[in-house]
Amino acid sequence: MKKIITVLSLTMIVFVMFASVPSYAGTDPLVSETTYYTEETDYIPGDCILTATRMMIRRAAIMNGKTGWDKITNEVLRPEATTMDGCLLSDFCFESEGMIYRIGFGTFSGTTDAERIGEFEALLREHPEGIVVHGDWAASTGTHGVLVVGVEGGEVYAVDASYNMGIFSEGIQKWSDTTMLEPSLVTRYWYISSITKTVEKPKPVPAATYYFNILRCA
Repeated sequence: MKKIITVLSLTMIVFVMFASVPSYAGTDPLVSETTYYTEETDYIPGDCILTATRMMIRRAAIMNGKTGWDKITNEVLRPEATTMDGCLLSDFCFESEGMIYRIGFGTFSGTTDAERIGEFEALLREHPEGIVVHGDWAASTGTHGVLVVGVEGGEVYAVDASYNMGIFSEGIQKWSDTTMLEPSLVTRYWYISSITKTVEKPKPVPAATYYFNILRCA
């Protein structure tokens, strides 16, 4: 009887462990920690937004059936996405495996956490690969940005470069588990405005391109 009780107890423990795993956990590239991990040699202090943008493009590549998504690194993306002094462009194109990903920029209008989360949800319905959000002093580390990939039951899920580099490899986490503070503190976002094949000519980038200095990131 004692052995039976022990087996049942172990079974219950295993069940609880698996039941408590978030729906994002798994080995699929979209949810694998490997997709979001950044080698320290590929990261320059202040690369939080660039790194989040790289993650976003990787997700889009995976969703489009591309297998070379792991070749999309900060080093490869940097020349296309930033200026010489380390500023992330608000409008740029990046080409990989015969696809051109165009990145756009926007600002949030809501003032409360609920309004901001609602804006996240609306954007994610159009951009399931995720959106890069950023704000001045929006994190415990200061000015920072992360990739938001989903909202479930009012809970925001994001990927934070701070927890996916070096000894950390957390992958997708609840917003509350990242370094970010209240959602309402993020004021701007980047997203993939279009994806076209290389043979197609993308719309020209406007002459007046605004950008944000990523060197202020933590």
